[in-house]
Amino acid sequence: MSLENPFKGRPNPEFAPAYAKYYFDRTIGQEDLLSALEKDLNETANFIANLPESKADFQYADDKWTLKGVILHFIETERIFQYRALRFSRKDQTALDGFDEDWYVQHNNHDQRTLEDLRLEFTDVRKASISLFKGMTGAMLDAAGTANNTPNTPRNLGWIMVGHVIHHCNIIKERYLVDTDEAF
Repeated sequence: MSLENPFKGRPNPEFAPAYAKYYFDRTIGQEDLLSALEKDLNETANFIANLPESKADFQYADDKWTLKGVILHFIETERIFQYRALRFSRKDQTALDGFDEDWYVQHNNHDQRTLEDLRLEFTDVRKASISLFKGMTGAMLDAAGTANNTPNTPRNLGWIMVGHVIHHCNIIKERYLVDTDEAF
């Protein structure tokens, strides 16, 4: 029996959509997928817990999502990526459709949610991601499938999850928390 850690290893851009490189780059310096998911869980849950409620419905431009809309966007995207990772890890070769993130945010009822509710949901969804990946072998993590007409793997999807959340938390810091006393 091998004691090798199947979660060690960076993503493989060859089996990922072009946009994924940007998210992979947000995770540079991290080498273990499970550790990265857990670290990001703690940092993001703490980040959301400390967001000012006064900014919850703030949009930095008319055509941009509210702060709550951004948070629910990265939660819902992670749910979709969990599903893809599950299907690919089971060697399901059915090509999966993409999704329209703007449509989802327009119809996800984020305006009726609280930041605390979203923090709890993010925590639950991320813990589910960690549980899903923990049950995978190295071969399962690297099993290729197709979504949105592009090859991908569960390992890549896990790294995209982390980088995607980091990206949106950075956007929140840079564009949504202007004129606040909170230091992030």
